[in-house]
Amino acid sequence: MNKISIKLKVSLWYTLIITVISIIALFAVMTASEKILISDAESKLVRSVDNFVNIPERKPEDRFPDKGHRNFEEMPQFRFFEKGVHTAVFDSEHSIIAGMLPFEFAGEIEFCDRELKEKKYNGDKFLTYAVKSNDENNNDVWVVGVISIADESSMLHSVVKTNLILILTLILVAGLGGYMIINHAFKPVEKIRGTAKAISESSDLSQRISLGNGKDEIYRLAYTFDEMLDKIEKTLENEKQFTSDASHELRTPVAVINSECEYVIDCADSLEEAKESAVSIKRQSDKMAKLIDELLTISRMDRNTQKMNFEDIDISELLNFVCDEQVEIHEKSTQLIRSIPPGIHAKADHILLARLFINLISNAYQYGGGKIVVALEENRDNVIFTVSDNGIGISEENLPKIWERFYQVNPARTNENGSMGLGLAMVKQIAERHGGNVKVNSKPENGTVFTFIMPKK
Repeated sequence: MNKISIKLKVSLWYTLIITVISIIALFAVMTASEKILISDAESKLVRSVDNFVNIPERKPEDRFPDKGHRNFEEMPQFRFFEKGVHTAVFDSEHSIIAGMLPFEFAGEIEFCDRELKEKKYNGDKFLTYAVKSNDENNNDVWVVGVISIADESSMLHSVVKTNLILILTLILVAGLGGYMIINHAFKPVEKIRGTAKAISESSDLSQRISLGNGKDEIYRLAYTFDEMLDKIEKTLENEKQFTSDASHELRTPVAVINSECEYVIDCADSLEEAKESAVSIKRQSDKMAKLIDELLTISRMDRNTQKMNFEDIDISELLNFVCDEQVEIHEKSTQLIRSIPPGIHAKADHILLARLFINLISNAYQYGGGKIVVALEENRDNVIFTVSDNGIGISEENLPKIWERFYQVNPARTNENGSMGLGLAMVKQIAERHGGNVKVNSKPENGTVFTFIMPKK
């Protein structure tokens, strides 16, 4: 059963259900029709015999409506066969006086007044009905009626046979039509399978299912798969770029370290020269340590394994501390202006939020033009942090790229403060982990403004 396709399974179940329902319906119709036919035959028989006898009480001379034929033997033959009912008159000795019964049926009669009896003769079913009455001489007579059920049954069987042929035709048409409909409905599934197989064999994630704008479940599934492939392709491309950039960033300090070590071993003639090389090695190793630390942090946030410790912290105090630290380590020629009201609180991760402030402010120092403004404010729901500078600015086409890892607007200034292009990528992730967002507004030669909005709770 597992080797049968889903299309065939559904079609077979669909056909089986229709077949079962049709058989039940046909059986019910046959049963009901047979009962109706027998009931109709019984009513016709009783009505014919009662009309012949003229059941309502009247004078004896008025008992039979055909007053010209009081003698049963002289009554016309058509009176003894009407609407499929055979009628005969028997005397008190149960000998037939007048009329006619089918075949040799007279000997099979049971003379029970006003009782319906079912008889079989030569394999056919008959109904009999007898009424005791009087003739013109007031002698006891029996009026007996007989009707064949075989004719009614034959007609019923003919109708059933016709209906059975129609039902079988209907089942066949429904089965084939259902299979064609299901086959058409499953064509998108085949395309999904084909695309998945092609991607698996070629490792080409640029392929898409592209079923169009259908609204059923399979089309929505295909659209979801395409969205997933877009995300997977983008993620893999980012990972490739990330690996390439990380390798490039690590290659430079490693080369410097190796070069300085070789110089110390082969060429250093004094302790001062050895110390200079040691300082260079220390600087490059610090840069590598910082890069590795940032890579680990970003990697943990990507995998949602970075431990977050949310607590109520004084944002104003933390930002002032970061500003003091940045003023101390950067050039005094750059002016840092603060607008930080005291007592602004929110729930946040102290370490990650400090990293966000440090990255944005140090970025302003690196690309600023001598003046930086740091501002903090709050409303009922959010804390709003902005840092602006009057530096070189960023062109409109480069604005979306600044959040990418290792991207730098001005690579020539990379080594001035040890920046490796991971700061803003980390800022974006930290903002998102705090349920907030960060945006930038900048124009070349007019400075840049970063705005971070974070909910208080």
